[in-house]
Amino acid sequence: MLSPIEEIITNLADSDRPLLNSSLADLSNIIPEELSFLKEVWPTIKPERRRQIVSRLVELAEDNFELDFDSTFKNCLSDQDTEVRSKAIEGLWENEEPSLINTLIALMGQDNSKLVQAAAATGLGKFTMLAEQQKLRSAYTSKIYRALLAAINDRSKPIEVKRRALEAIAPLDSPEVEKAIGEAYRSSNHRLRVSSIYAMGKNGNPSWLSILLNEAGSPDSEMRYEV
Repeated sequence: MLSPIEEIITNLADSDRPLLNSSLADLSNIIPEELSFLKEVWPTIKPERRRQIVSRLVELAEDNFELDFDSTFKNCLSDQDTEVRSKAIEGLWENEEPSLINTLIALMGQDNSKLVQAAAATGLGKFTMLAEQQKLRSAYTSKIYRALLAAINDRSKPIEVKRRALEAIAPLDSPEVEKAIGEAYRSSNHRLRVSSIYAMGKNGNPSWLSILLNEAGSPDSEMRYEV
């Protein structure tokens, strides 16, 4: 006989049933035994249904900070579907556990989807902010710094990944970061230039002030927005 939460998970897996917020909310703070059942059932759920579930969980968590779906999101990081993986990373934005760092670095460097790589780079951004506030061990900071800088300098990386890595590394003050921001600003690629303005604001170096003031009057709405 299924337990109440196992019955809920079974019903969530049924694509013919409506997704009820009340049922999804029951996945909050699930215990290890319940998570094990979810892991067994999850691969049998149709991809579109999995996308719907994860997207709704992200929305619910954003609307109610008391809901915690981190266990489910972590499980989804290894999902076969690109959108599920990227959404799971988004869902873990509030999670500051250092144990996530290696996973995000691996996804940024090795995932076969540029969407997931970019999401992982963005996910590392919360840890660079913690580092800037001296709330992260230096060993973790160094590992993140090296990974993000490598992504920025990797010519084979898609622009979307490089720009998200630039935005993520921006709070870390170093000559290499300043060089990367400056090169992005001088780039002929519009998306990189937009990200460079965002990065200047996050970096906080006074040397960027004149550029930011100039771009505040830019005819480009995206550049003005990032200022």
